[in-house]
Amino acid sequence: MLYTEEIFECIEGAEHINMMLKHSSAYHEYRDSYIEIEQNKEVQQLKRDFLKIKIQYEEVQRFGRYHPDYTKIMMETRKRKKAYDMHPLVVLFKQKETQLQQLLDEIITIVAHAISNEAKVERGNPFFVDHVCSSGCGCS
Repeated sequence: MLYTEEIFECIEGAEHINMMLKHSSAYHEYRDSYIEIEQNKEVQQLKRDFLKIKIQYEEVQRFGRYHPDYTKIMMETRKRKKAYDMHPLVVLFKQKETQLQQLLDEIITIVAHAISNEAKVERGNPFFVDHVCSSGCGCS
């Protein structure tokens, strides 16, 4: 690929957007929340507990309901996952993560539609997309 002046301008523009994102409140709130859950011993213990049972869960999945500990492991996995996911710091982190993802999705959509209104844009989470086209692809 030959790099032209236009390509360099596009790259500089992308770097400028990147710097703006890194200075945004959405990014700082996300980063602060991430650091908080990484440093919180209770959250980390819940995460370790879940990851430990997840290994057993994967073993049980190989055999399905014929595994002797199927019900016990399945219930314990759900219990530990819920304990981790429902911790207030994890809930806050996931909210901040979603807010940042929405900002990124909005920026990508603006850039794509500046080129063409028919441009299909993949968005962060297909379960929370505001617009779904007739084919159900989740484009915007």
